[in-house]
Amino acid sequence: MRGNEMPEFDFRCDGGGCVIVERVAGAVVIRDSKNPYQPGLVFSRKEYADFRRRVRNGRGVWLRRLIGQYVQLAVRFVLARIGSV
Repeated sequence: MRGNEMPEFDFRCDGGGCVIVERVAGAVVIRDSKNPYQPGLVFSRKEYADFRRRVRNGRGVWLRRLIGQYVQLAVRFVLARIGSV
């Protein structure tokens, strides 16, 4: 980040699970709001765009099975954002 530039945040809750998506210095970080001090999922902006595309095209199912609830929250967030764009 340059100077006093603030990161951009999106905050989304769905059924008690809240996700924070932060855009900082060319990266996107997805965090669980209930565990803010645990490491988040870090994507480059290109990787995040690919992740969103995969979720939108229905290929997020394997991610949910592979990684579990944390990614489920991220997938819900992305689906909610896609619906609001």
